[in-house]
Amino acid sequence: MTGLAPTLPATRPYALAAAAFSAGWSLMMMEILGARLMAPHFGYSVYQWGAIIGVVMTFMAAGYWTGGQLGDGPRAVPALRWALLAGTLAAALTPWLGKPMLADAAARLNAADGAVIGAALILGVPSFALAMVSPICAGLSALSGAAAAGRIYAVGTVGSIGGTFFASFYAIPQVGVSAGYAMAAVLPALACAFVPGGKRMAAAAALGVPLAWAAGYGEGREFAVYRETPHNTVMVREDDREIRLHLNVLWATQSRLRKDGTPTGLYYDLFPAAPALTGGTESGGKRVLVLGLAGGAAAKGILEAWPGADVLGVELDPAVVEVARSHFDLRPEVRVAVDDARRHVETSTEQHDVVIVDLYSTAIIPFFTATREFFEAVERRVAPGGIMLMNVASPQDRDTLVGPLAATQGAVFPSVFLADAGRGNYLLIATKEKRTLDDVRVRLENAPPQVAYAAHRVLDDLTVADTAGHPVLTDDRSDIDLRSLAALYGR
Repeated sequence: MTGLAPTLPATRPYALAAAAFSAGWSLMMMEILGARLMAPHFGYSVYQWGAIIGVVMTFMAAGYWTGGQLGDGPRAVPALRWALLAGTLAAALTPWLGKPMLADAAARLNAADGAVIGAALILGVPSFALAMVSPICAGLSALSGAAAAGRIYAVGTVGSIGGTFFASFYAIPQVGVSAGYAMAAVLPALACAFVPGGKRMAAAAALGVPLAWAAGYGEGREFAVYRETPHNTVMVREDDREIRLHLNVLWATQSRLRKDGTPTGLYYDLFPAAPALTGGTESGGKRVLVLGLAGGAAAKGILEAWPGADVLGVELDPAVVEVARSHFDLRPEVRVAVDDARRHVETSTEQHDVVIVDLYSTAIIPFFTATREFFEAVERRVAPGGIMLMNVASPQDRDTLVGPLAATQGAVFPSVFLADAGRGNYLLIATKEKRTLDDVRVRLENAPPQVAYAAHRVLDDLTVADTAGHPVLTDDRSDIDLRSLAALYGR
């Protein structure tokens, strides 16, 4: 091939560059946005990301092949217009159609299979259509062979880089997911206008931009706080009785505050009993580290029960800390480190009598905060006579998740105990020194009156954790994502 098709003269190479750039930009934006759209249904597990990347690459391969078949023939220019239009419409309609389709997939399928099907539903069409663009542009280029392919694919890759950073660092945290899809629709619509015969099609495609933007209109109105951040969708619901914090999903409550001051009935009501389990510490068990501060329910309960306690909360998302201060009465004496929990325990030099581990990302424990290496770092932060207490949500299948976590902690701590916190939550209690079950029971039975409720709740079903036959999770090998899905969904 020695020149451009007659319908796209060589004097307009910018049309090809614009098409390739916009296709790469839009597709990568939709991949990042799609992960956020899927998170309420399938979490941020390795299975979700594997499903997204695998589905996108599968449909891109089909798109590359089809674009290559069309790029050298008379249908190249019409195909280019239609590919850009399809990408624009996919971006415009996904905020409207994606949510119900993903909800239906989540209801019908297990979490792992649902993630694959869900990714195909929202990313299959744009991945196929926009992948067609670069080979078509290479075929229409005035250059030939490797030179055409190399330059076109380089421009498309630059667009992909831009779309990735734009979606991650601006669109999601600043304007939200629906508006992000609207922005993803802009460039392919504009690029279509540069393709010969594409102006009318581009004008029609441009109508999809406000359509996508409108999908987010009024979103969050039923919440006291609704905020997109780089880490979470932060949602606060408030009624006459209580205030609840939800991160990414509404079916999981990260913090609950009763306005009348009564117990919430959730697992963090039990955290005030933790200092009573410490022994031989000069501070009387009142140095507490909370990994996963959220709305501060654990910190608040401990301070109320143990006046003068030195509580340090670690929270990754500064927006969550702001909400904890503004809506959940997080007291000013609670010190807060905005940091990653693992990085904190690996770099801090402080020691604490109690370390509370309550770390979740969209209802799933991040794998790197549930490995032997992580617990070794936590153990170094536990003072002599101290304990680590970890919340584990496993409502459908306790042993599939609690067992390996107990075994992993048992590889680091000399004693590990298990208490049923109710509603599918369990507390793993690991001690710095060797302890017996009777010793732990006696400490709880002799707990001060202000923590009697929490202490007796822990005592109700306190046992030595069963670690036999369960794997020890490591940074190199951990299947906690799959185990978490089974523990949460039972399938």
